[in-house]
Amino acid sequence: MEMVNSSTYYFRADSTSGRPGRPIGKEEEEEETRANEAIYCRACGGAVTARDQKIALHGSHTHTFFNPAGIVFELGCFSAAPGCRSAGEPSSEFTWFAGYVWRFALCRQCSSHLGWFFEMGDYSFYGLILANLKE
Repeated sequence: MEMVNSSTYYFRADSTSGRPGRPIGKEEEEEETRANEAIYCRACGGAVTARDQKIALHGSHTHTFFNPAGIVFELGCFSAAPGCRSAGEPSSEFTWFAGYVWRFALCRQCSSHLGWFFEMGDYSFYGLILANLKE
């Protein structure tokens, strides 16, 4: 593959015409920047977590559950959420993840309920209500 220099950017040469194509690394750079983008509290706009903190638990990042009152929640799992604070005593009552205890996860800035902090031994994660977040 031929490389063509245009100013300070390097481009892949189009294999059929020999003309410059898209910048090398531009798409990869955008993906990396996007991965580090913050995810915000829908109520106050405070930064809660980031895209690169998304994790899969039991094979999926998102999970849909209902609580004892019948309210349905769609959660996203995150390894860290520095914009959250945990509240309440750890409880195993009606836990959505077997073996885990949970506490409420509230926005550090406005105290809105953003989801739950789950822990089991040394492992922990946040299950955040996707409707209460904005990207």
